[in-house]
Amino acid sequence: MNFYEKAGISPIGTERRTHFSRDVNASLVDSNVLLFGWVHILRDKGKIKFLVLRDEKGTVQVTLPQKKVPADAFELAGHLKPEMAIAVEGKVVGTKHLASGAEVIPTTIRIINTSERLPIDVVEGKVDIDLDTRLNNRILDLRKPTVNAIFRIQHALIRFAREFLEQNDFVEIHTPKIVAEATEGGANLFEIKYFEKKAYLAQSPQFYKQLMLLAGFGRVFEIAPVFRAERHNTRRHINEYTSFDFEMAWISGVEDVMKMEEQMLHHSFKKTKEHVAAELELLGIDLVVPKTPFKRVKYVEAIDLLNAEGKELSSTDDIDPEGERLLGKIFPEKFGTDLVFLTHYPLDLRPAYTMPSMTDEGMTESFDLTYKGMEITTGGQRIHIYDLLVERFKAKGFNPDNFGFYLDPFKYGAPPHGGLGLGIERLTMQLLNIDNIREATLLPRDRDRLTP
Repeated sequence: MNFYEKAGISPIGTERRTHFSRDVNASLVDSNVLLFGWVHILRDKGKIKFLVLRDEKGTVQVTLPQKKVPADAFELAGHLKPEMAIAVEGKVVGTKHLASGAEVIPTTIRIINTSERLPIDVVEGKVDIDLDTRLNNRILDLRKPTVNAIFRIQHALIRFAREFLEQNDFVEIHTPKIVAEATEGGANLFEIKYFEKKAYLAQSPQFYKQLMLLAGFGRVFEIAPVFRAERHNTRRHINEYTSFDFEMAWISGVEDVMKMEEQMLHHSFKKTKEHVAAELELLGIDLVVPKTPFKRVKYVEAIDLLNAEGKELSSTDDIDPEGERLLGKIFPEKFGTDLVFLTHYPLDLRPAYTMPSMTDEGMTESFDLTYKGMEITTGGQRIHIYDLLVERFKAKGFNPDNFGFYLDPFKYGAPPHGGLGLGIERLTMQLLNIDNIREATLLPRDRDRLTP
């Protein structure tokens, strides 16, 4: 007796599935199908059993009337447990009781792999489980159709944003994630031992994507993790997230960068709505494709709007999360949109490489894109003039000698340029109305979580 026989399971041989669950509809009536998946729900009504089979495309009902299926299949169905991996072969029949108009009457059921007692329930809404428990069992949690759908939608958003950039002559790059110096400044760095040297995990690909423009690539983008050693524990922060960055040379000003982003998001939203309609419907999301151009509001104007609502902020104060949420209510009422560029941030609130404003004294040629009351993008025009860049580094308290690898290439004809960083998890969170960013993160890392 071999291992499979001892375990009471059946190995997959040379056969291949013929259909996914989503394919089973009225058009397949009288067709034979071979399906693979997991036992999602089993309802035993005595002389008839109802098995809901789940695969990566959705669910399908397998119905077992005792008088219409082989005795061994009917008996085996009674021993199935949640999340067992199984194969079902049978015939598609029509039914008026299901939205698909079809179900499967099996001729054979085989157990491909067994499943132990589950630490969390995979059936939606059967048991209310707290987020920590779900994240401790994240791989099982991801099997839930509604959770799985989040990341299929996220994939579509990234896929079509990448598609847009490639259609507009951007080159995808991959920059180091182990760096010698901070990019954004501050103390929020993860320090690591790099042989006999001290190094850090990258806060951003900022320096490197700029240098690639100086290297002659013209337009570049990168989709990669970044790391922030911030000791927060909020619903909107994690310590490793995926940043969608792009940088473009020969711009006439920061407006060129904002135009590129709004066109990219319009394309991504439009194509996502078309390609993952089933997942959006499953989550109850009516994806509104944003109209372009997005509304532009200067930072000082946003401060005035907040102060009119009872805040007490100066034009150089940072807008906190509460202020962002308040703007998320004001903007739709005042401008009829959830996507708004806040422009011309104060010099003190922006990194050293940000171009000072040519029109608004003390401000910068920079922006944030806010979406439903949360900042999802930070971007702007960069300083391309060597002497001004050195001056701004000194003004921020940095020793230019420590940044020679970055600063020196600016001595040799750096083009005017700008770019941005878009937080993929925040975009997903806001688009799908998710309350906690961890739910929009495949395997989140925060100050307390390093596994799974």
